[in-house]
Amino acid sequence: MTSETSFREKGRAVFLAALMVMSVFAMSAAFAGGAAAEETEDVPDEIDADRYYEDLDALSDDGVLVGQEIAVGGFDEADGAEIREGFAGSDGDTVDTSSVEEVEIDGEDVGVVTFETDDLEDDDAYHVYVHGEYLNDEDELEENLEATFWASDDVITVEFDDDSVELNDDSDEATTDLIVDTDREEVDVYVSGELGNESVDDDDLEAIFGDDLNADDNEVLIEGVDSNIEADFSDQSSGDYEFTVEVADTTAEDTAEITVDEPADVDAQFDESTYEQNVGDVAEYEIEHTGTDNLTVEMTDEEEFYNATIEIEGVENEDNVTVQYNTYYAGQEDHSGDDVVTVLDDEGDELAVEDVTVTEELDGDESDTLDEGERLLPGDYELEVIPAVADDEDELDEEETDAAVLLLEERSTGDMNTWALAGDNFDAEDVELEDIEDSAVSTDSVADEDLLVVGVEASGIYGYAIDDGQWTDEGDVELDFTDTDEPRYGDADEFSLEDGDEVIVDEDEDRFFVVVEATEEYMDVDETWDVTFTVEDGNDYVDDDETADAQINIEEAFVELVGDQDEDDRFQIEADNESELTAETNLAPSTDGDFRLRTTSEVYTSDAEVDGDGLLTTTFDLSDHEDGDEIRTLRVNAGDDNQAEAEGVFVSAADDDEEMKDGFKIDADAPSEVTVDDDASLDVTVVNNNDEAGTATLEATVGDEEYTEELELDAGDSVTESFDFDTSEEAEIDWSVETGDDSDSGTLTVSDEDAANGENGANGENGANGENGANGENGANGDDANGADDGEDDDETVPGFGVAVAIVALLGAAMLATRRQN
Repeated sequence: MTSETSFREKGRAVFLAALMVMSVFAMSAAFAGGAAAEETEDVPDEIDADRYYEDLDALSDDGVLVGQEIAVGGFDEADGAEIREGFAGSDGDTVDTSSVEEVEIDGEDVGVVTFETDDLEDDDAYHVYVHGEYLNDEDELEENLEATFWASDDVITVEFDDDSVELNDDSDEATTDLIVDTDREEVDVYVSGELGNESVDDDDLEAIFGDDLNADDNEVLIEGVDSNIEADFSDQSSGDYEFTVEVADTTAEDTAEITVDEPADVDAQFDESTYEQNVGDVAEYEIEHTGTDNLTVEMTDEEEFYNATIEIEGVENEDNVTVQYNTYYAGQEDHSGDDVVTVLDDEGDELAVEDVTVTEELDGDESDTLDEGERLLPGDYELEVIPAVADDEDELDEEETDAAVLLLEERSTGDMNTWALAGDNFDAEDVELEDIEDSAVSTDSVADEDLLVVGVEASGIYGYAIDDGQWTDEGDVELDFTDTDEPRYGDADEFSLEDGDEVIVDEDEDRFFVVVEATEEYMDVDETWDVTFTVEDGNDYVDDDETADAQINIEEAFVELVGDQDEDDRFQIEADNESELTAETNLAPSTDGDFRLRTTSEVYTSDAEVDGDGLLTTTFDLSDHEDGDEIRTLRVNAGDDNQAEAEGVFVSAADDDEEMKDGFKIDADAPSEVTVDDDASLDVTVVNNNDEAGTATLEATVGDEEYTEELELDAGDSVTESFDFDTSEEAEIDWSVETGDDSDSGTLTVSDEDAANGENGANGENGANGENGANGENGANGDDANGADDGEDDDETVPGFGVAVAIVALLGAAMLATRRQN
């Protein structure tokens, strides 16, 4: 123990004299608790406290922040005071007491009491009890005056702006802000910290939070904090830090954590070793990097004639960057910089143009460019990445850390294909690549309500002919639509893609799509149109025109009911609980439709959707109707304005017991009766009667045993499975098999061999005892008691028995009779 005054106590004595105390909470309702004052009052130099109230009214109005030492004036005639729990007038426990001290303030003597509030509770009511007289609101001296006030906790929250910082040569990388949030305009705080289980010492605290601060006893006092505190860890050890921030004049405190990392290894790597692209397209490669803010990429052709230096700055907050290199604009006089190279951050957003510098050289000359009509040639281009940029003297301090190869290949023109999309569900301007892949149907005929999708397989055009999903009209590339019907006068109708028209690009597959309405301005029903994509001979990559083309027919949309009809052209609808209605249409799949069926007394409706075969189907429960009942209206709608209507009549549903042609059919074979320990099996043959191969699930139950077999069968093929019976004892064994399309079942009786012979054992005269023959219930039958069935055999040898066996049987019966009599 020591009697020396701590730094905290010394500091408190110094700063309290000039402390500006802010009240931070508004007075709330009495039942909810009080809050500190909104007004700010200077603490007179003569008062040694955190907060000064001129009188008890000010204390009642403003309240107290828990932990502050408070002084209250106006006690000129009093002997002392105490803080008690609860409202004025209540008999609460005493929290603190104070005598009256005469203090000269602004030339006048004022009676002042001073209290500590560390033991007060947040959101609780307290009152000051005056010993002696105190001047009340009516300027009259009142004996033992009581005044209520509320106590509130001060609140402070702190957190670092970054979860971690990194130690490296750049001190900015290890600097962050400790964000302080408090309702008070300015507070003084003590900051202490731990690294692992060790306290951060005074020197390190000053180095982190400011050399001009004074630290003592492993904590530093920072005065007048209103928002952020800068923290610099550049000279600190790595590890996980936790800092505690305590408000100097209240009990409020909070903690903040931060990780200081060791310097990352300086490195930059390409995500692949080889990249491929076609000339005329945009090549793309990704660079992963650590420990650096800047990158340089060197790109050189195999003849070392063309070189591009790409400098990328300000990537310290990115895990990787993606470089997009336009092979069409490279080396051109009228295109440079951001036309040639675009760099994306790890979120896919473009880096600022000023952070990317591109320098191109031809044979070492920065000012030289390719001649008109020349473009980068196909070939191998070496890529090197350096985790730095050149200094002011154009010197690079780092060596390359990785290399890769960009293979530029010849461009090509492939095929053209056409699809239809449901105009009922898609707008031409909103169609995306996923919509085409998931919903479009390949066709050379499009209904006038649908969308026509034209797809072109082509490479070497995406660096110039299409920009950000829009046609550019650049590079002598055309997409034309021409009516095949040549008029007698003038030219056939035609239109072409124009600058700014929407194009859907799938550059990974070297293809693009154009979506137009089948009722485009010039197109009409019953017309046939040629669609032609052309890379003209003026293009820098071809010597002669290259084309891809297709032909498309425009049809009028229709829908019609299909099914069996009688001699009066009425549709025959089964009176069944799952009666199916079908219609066909030329509208694209996913087009919405609906059915309506009206009888003499009921109306049935159902929504439907066109499937991939151009059919709409639905099912109604029509089992309440009879054969011959009239259907007044049978109607189907599809698309915008396509309808078919007919009359109908109910017919009897097909016989459920009628053998189905389709499905997996069963042929099961099992004996009905065997004796104990005989071999017995259930043989099941499954036949695929469907028109195509499929898989049948055969489920078999034999007694308590269950089996499941998955059987793959081509159309018309069959397979046989066997299941053994357990015949070790007498039993009635039930069996069943099913495939979902067919089923069968039966029972196998397993009986004892001796009992089975008992039926023919005793002759008529012993029939009375037959019930208790060899096995009791299976002995001689009562029917044999009169010898009726076997009378004609009385003089013959007993069937199935030798003489010895017959004698044994008779002796057994006699012994049994004797036993019964006993």
